[in-house]
Amino acid sequence: MHLVFKILINFLGMSIFGMGSNFLMLPNSVKQIAVGNHSTIDGVSPINPALFSVEEKESNIQVSRGIWIGDINLVNIGFNQALKNKVFHFGVNYSGLTGFEYRENRPEDLPKSYFSSYGLLLKSGFSIKNTRNSFGISLSYLKIGIETQETNGLGINLGYAYQFNHVLKIGFSLENIGYFNEINSKRITLPARLTSTISSKLLPDKYNSTVYGSIEWDSNIIDNKYLLGLSTNWKNFNLFNGFLISKNIKEFSAGFSIKTNSIDIGYGKKFSSHNLGSPQIISFKIYLP
Repeated sequence: MHLVFKILINFLGMSIFGMGSNFLMLPNSVKQIAVGNHSTIDGVSPINPALFSVEEKESNIQVSRGIWIGDINLVNIGFNQALKNKVFHFGVNYSGLTGFEYRENRPEDLPKSYFSSYGLLLKSGFSIKNTRNSFGISLSYLKIGIETQETNGLGINLGYAYQFNHVLKIGFSLENIGYFNEINSKRITLPARLTSTISSKLLPDKYNSTVYGSIEWDSNIIDNKYLLGLSTNWKNFNLFNGFLISKNIKEFSAGFSIKTNSIDIGYGKKFSSHNLGSPQIISFKIYLP
């Protein structure tokens, strides 16, 4: 049987970071896609496990839904629970493509069968914070499916952040240290990522803006990425902007969120120089009693 879409699915899996282990690099919230992957940004599902946090209440839940390059579906559910100086995190990430068809090398009305390609992450961890220092760790169960093959693995993420004063902060995160079992006699490696960030508040007494600057190292990419982000809060409205520059790509992103009662609704979008599409995410954050 001739697999008409085999080349296509391999392209999607390797070149545009949809499938394979690279699904671990995709953003899972409006702030991540709009401001960038910075290791001093806290929240329900930050890249730095030292900064799992809750706002106002003792627990928060966040649900995000988005589209990545190549119409890859993104879904993230995160839950944080505060207990004294600790915040416990539980999360689920899914990215996938569905509806691909097996056909023979001749015209036919119906395909022989259908297949999909997906990545699934189940994550649990916690953060500890004292006056200036924050530490965190999370463990992940990983599963991917490519065509008719499936495999699983385990990953670990580590993070640290230091608050110099009410304005200046630094953070470091090391993600995706672990392994995948072989699939089709081929070894799959996790895309380890090390991110170093420094952030500073601007006009904290008026607009409560924060500027972020990061350097990102990715084990699958030779060149470093340089990120600059800006988050501005005014009353119940947040505005986000971000820039990413590397040797072969340039990206601009923007987004916003609005808080009403116990719900925060946000939307973010990314624009890239490769012209392969404009990824976007919508998020709902709920402040639980």
